[in-house]
Amino acid sequence: PEGQKFEIVLSVDKDYMITAEQRFTNGSAAEVEVAPFGLLSRNGQSPDPDSWNIHVGPMGVFDGTLTNVNYDEVIEAPKSELDYQTTGGWLGETEKYWLAALIPDQKVKINASFKTKDGFYWSQMVNANQTKVAPGATFSQKSRLFAGAKEVETLDMYANEQGIPLLDYSIDWGWFWFLAIPFFWILHWLFGVFGNFGVAIIGLTIIVRLFMFPVAQKQFASMAQMRAVQPKMKALQERWKDDKPRLQQEMMKLYKDEKVNPLAGCLPILLQIPIFFALYKILMLSIEMRHQPFALWLKDLSAPDPLTPVNLFGLLPFDPPTFLAIGVLPILLGITMWLMQKLNPQPMDEVQKQVFAIMPWFLMFIMAPFAAGLQLYWVMSNLISIAQQKWLYSRHPILKEQMAKEAEAKAREKAKAST
Repeated sequence: PEGQKFEIVLSVDKDYMITAEQRFTNGSAAEVEVAPFGLLSRNGQSPDPDSWNIHVGPMGVFDGTLTNVNYDEVIEAPKSELDYQTTGGWLGETEKYWLAALIPDQKVKINASFKTKDGFYWSQMVNANQTKVAPGATFSQKSRLFAGAKEVETLDMYANEQGIPLLDYSIDWGWFWFLAIPFFWILHWLFGVFGNFGVAIIGLTIIVRLFMFPVAQKQFASMAQMRAVQPKMKALQERWKDDKPRLQQEMMKLYKDEKVNPLAGCLPILLQIPIFFALYKILMLSIEMRHQPFALWLKDLSAPDPLTPVNLFGLLPFDPPTFLAIGVLPILLGITMWLMQKLNPQPMDEVQKQVFAIMPWFLMFIMAPFAAGLQLYWVMSNLISIAQQKWLYSRHPILKEQMAKEAEAKAREKAKAST
């Protein structure tokens, strides 16, 4: 009746980015103030679990800062509303594999908010300042809505080519993002070459082990030094077995005199930790890896190994609880870790020996619920390490002879104990 006309023109591209042009034509005789807005609503919380390492729920970029918000924070906020003001950026809801994001005009200051009421959750944006539209004039403003899968290449394109800040970081790569992102692209390339994600993981394992070969050589040199001084260490233990402080002093002196660093062998393990977590993030978060098969019974490498001897590999009609559902890959992981320990010098401390003895079987249970792709990586890494150590031993026959002598000594001690 006032002669005012509201229009919205929607267009969508092939990657599920919707552009909304809101137009207002003032056909009245008086000046009118207007402010474009956008509203994203969901019924209930996401079915994906929100955890310390995978964020699910409201999130946004406000003045260049990525902000993750938990559902409980919205519920417990005054009036169940969290308010922000920003120029540019975006806000919306993220799930494990999906994202819905409201993206305003990047040059316009907006008031943004997350709200909840009666089980519904809203992400809302509105221009911070109203625009005065003279009689007979038209005002228009564009905003966007992304509603789709969190595909890395797509989000990178929108962030880098279309200027949507940090949209690619809606994938929570975690602390070791500097490894996770390059690893993803290597896996993506290998997958394109081989057409099998399991083979791509094996290829990545080989690349990582080649990259770490110099470190592995240093570890082997340290291990060789430790083996060389073990007879002297045993002599010290026998001599100072009743004086622990003196034993520690003598052992430190022996390490210094022989130029042995007992901690040098830990470096490859420490380097493996960020690699492990980076690969974990890739398998858990990248939709490109979702439901990717390998071979035989492994139909989804982003899920745990489903084949377990607990129910006789599926012959018995029941599903064991998660903590007992130890698949074939976790069992291989435990066995390969045990074999690796057999090639390493045994610690002199009895407590350390016991801890090292149970560690492979403990990790077998711990790793059972993890993604099969992660288990495959670890098993392959262990196998390559075993082959590498065997090869290095073949190049150092003195060490091989020393290992044989140690084995003979253990056999004699065992025989003596049994008699």
